[in-house]
Amino acid sequence: MQKWKRIEPTRTYKASYKTLVDKTFILPDGKTYTPTTIGTEHGEGAGVLALTSDNKVIIARQFRPGPEMIMDELPGGKVEPGEDKTLAAARELREETGYVAGDITFLGTAHYDAYTNTRRHCFLATDCRLLSQGTEHDEHEFIEVHLVSIDEAITIAKEGRMTDPSAVLMAYDRLMKLKEDA
Repeated sequence: MQKWKRIEPTRTYKASYKTLVDKTFILPDGKTYTPTTIGTEHGEGAGVLALTSDNKVIIARQFRPGPEMIMDELPGGKVEPGEDKTLAAARELREETGYVAGDITFLGTAHYDAYTNTRRHCFLATDCRLLSQGTEHDEHEFIEVHLVSIDEAITIAKEGRMTDPSAVLMAYDRLMKLKEDA
């Protein structure tokens, strides 16, 4: 397999709150191709599969405009420039759900899809506890926090009712061990 050669020009522009990037490549057959990709180049996000002390998974449920449906999500969002990815995951958990992690472990990094520039760093948070001060949602976030069992979270991810289910897959063996130890 031959890697495509990237050439200039690159065009970056905004559409709503998303950054779009047109990248031009020379393909292995010598033709050029300019796909539009989503997200700032080298952008980073963080998502956290968070569990309470009794192993309930903390879900952020909200309407998503792409599929036009209510989806269950793992708390997460953008890693700000210069921000530590673990701290970003903990911040997103607190802002979106009002929970703080007792312990947080890096699981791995995933790519959303073939046309997205942003990488998503996935974490497992355990022994999460609810703060009394509540949540801090962004302007367009209307989140309901739900607690579900590990089995329910896996089913939601498998049935395509969860955005970004990669952390569930990355944590699967650990989740099975937590269930076994309970």
